[in-house]
Amino acid sequence: LVVTVDAADGAAGLAPACSAPGGEGSLTARVAAAVAQALVDGTWSRFKACEAPDCHWAYYDRSPAGRGRWCSMQVCGARAKMRRYRAKDS
Repeated sequence: LVVTVDAADGAAGLAPACSAPGGEGSLTARVAAAVAQALVDGTWSRFKACEAPDCHWAYYDRSPAGRGRWCSMQVCGARAKMRRYRAKDS
């Protein structure tokens, strides 16, 4: 990562270091820059791992309260709710 300074307002930021002119930098550098920006913006806490034990997805929680549990309510959330419902009948 490299520190950048905005010429208009003097704000500092982080950007991936480019290995070639006009390049975007390595994937690791781009991910690190995105994580650093999310920490600065206060949105890092909304990046979560799905709670389903058989799911390995990560997602950005867009729910109003920030209390999402599953990557997809239509798939992982529906399965979890169905399992809980069936467990009540047993």
